[in-house]
Amino acid sequence: MSDLDKLRTEQEARRPHTSGAGGTRYSDMVDRYLSMASYSPERTAGPAAKPVASRTGLVIAGVDDSPASYIAVDHAAIEAQLRGWDLRLVHAQRPTGLRASGREAGARLMERMIERVHACAPAVAVTSRLVTGSPAPLLLVAARDAGLVVVGHRHGTPGAVFGISVGDRVAADHTGAVLVVRVPGWPPGPGVAARPVVAGVDGDDSETVGFAHREARLRGSDLVLLHACRTPRPDRVEASDGVRMRWRYVAEDPAQALVEASSGAAALVIGRRGPGGLPAGPLGSVSRSVVQHAHCPVFLVG
Repeated sequence: MSDLDKLRTEQEARRPHTSGAGGTRYSDMVDRYLSMASYSPERTAGPAAKPVASRTGLVIAGVDDSPASYIAVDHAAIEAQLRGWDLRLVHAQRPTGLRASGREAGARLMERMIERVHACAPAVAVTSRLVTGSPAPLLLVAARDAGLVVVGHRHGTPGAVFGISVGDRVAADHTGAVLVVRVPGWPPGPGVAARPVVAGVDGDDSETVGFAHREARLRGSDLVLLHACRTPRPDRVEASDGVRMRWRYVAEDPAQALVEASSGAAALVIGRRGPGGLPAGPLGSVSRSVVQHAHCPVFLVG
């Protein structure tokens, strides 16, 4: 598949978009991506958005030669720029691909990905790493010191290098935050400036709520805290450190409620496992269902 074919695949769910006067840091960066030649040949990229934090952290993105991976790199670059962190792209080649042609193809892939980041997130310091071996364990090792790991998700393609099998394992086994990027759905359509970050709340979710609050603050968006309970209560709204927070109580299955909410969300934030879940192990049933069916990127924390 050529780069042009990949970009056409990315554009299937795309619609013209402008952020207008209500733009946020996040929507401004999305506009910049939309102005790339790969998204809209008629437009020219404007000034780069500025990071809001000092460069003290690291975002890791798993990379392969697929549309899902290109989109994952876009999200990783945006998250790195919002935080003021460095970005490292990791591409794993299996031992059977150690021929010179395989190494050259991997190097060219990383060059294209770095150029993609430089085009729309020039403030981000980006490096690449080619590794050899089983992808999931290598990415987990590379991610030990990362503040955020980003993986692409392609439902129905088991065994892909950074597809569903690898992405699901990294999401389950990494002890830090993981962003699972789904295809299609990038870039978002009209109204992205008004889309909130949505977090699933169940019991003691201080880590989930804290991460979601920080993400909403970085993006300049609202935060919806969705609590599935037997007895719904009226919504309540409060403000915290510049973030408008809406608590929603719904009498629905948690996974179903989150998937429905994802249609109007910029991103979901959920706990990696249910109550009593071990630090490492399979994803909880709600988390697994949301990752499989959500209509927006999903952060897994805790």
